[in-house]
Amino acid sequence: MSVSENCVQIDLLKDKVVANAQDLVNNNHMTGLESKAQKLSLDENDFLFDPVIFNMIKPCEFKFQYDRFEVIRSESSQKNLVDLGDGLILRPLKRDDFKRNYIGLMSLLSVVGEVSQEDFEKRFDQMKQAANTYFICVVEDVKKQLVIASLSLVYEQKFIRQVGARGRFEDMVVDVNYRGKRLSKLLLDVVVQLSNALGCYKISLECKDHLRKHYEQFGFVVEEGQNYLCRRFI
Repeated sequence: MSVSENCVQIDLLKDKVVANAQDLVNNNHMTGLESKAQKLSLDENDFLFDPVIFNMIKPCEFKFQYDRFEVIRSESSQKNLVDLGDGLILRPLKRDDFKRNYIGLMSLLSVVGEVSQEDFEKRFDQMKQAANTYFICVVEDVKKQLVIASLSLVYEQKFIRQVGARGRFEDMVVDVNYRGKRLSKLLLDVVVQLSNALGCYKISLECKDHLRKHYEQFGFVVEEGQNYLCRRFI
């Protein structure tokens, strides 16, 4: 399917999906990819958030071009995930991603410490119970059964801005063996659109100085008069 055909198909789904996205904005809980090389068994209850939101993503509005971005409905799970080509899929974080080296991936970003599978599952459950707050998007290499890239959107609800919400981007990381495939750009393109679909009035992130130009390509700017302050306890 071409990018233009995909955009047309997504436009036809817009009315239904906008209603689902509006449920998120209103604090209501939103009630698989069939890989061409391999069928995946995907359980909705394993996902941190409902992948139906990926229907809102329009590749024709991406800042960059990618080899493939095709929403495919899994026959087994009846849920939509995204085929990126080369055996890679985009999906929400799953409860069993500990075994797919998610913690190892995070250790490329910062100090993780000793995290057991039990620790991982407990934190996952806590995040999921905070409904419509944590949107962790990951890329999996299906053949190797490894999570190889991740970006988190934290949906922060406010009383200001007419009880609006802001988005915070956190924990962007790509496995060193998969860098150069534009996965960080793709994740940013997706999560920027996701933030807009959820009704965020703004999105923000923290980054090192040498990465500013990377994020500026997606519309992020250093606002005049704003300062980022940090106090660490560990």
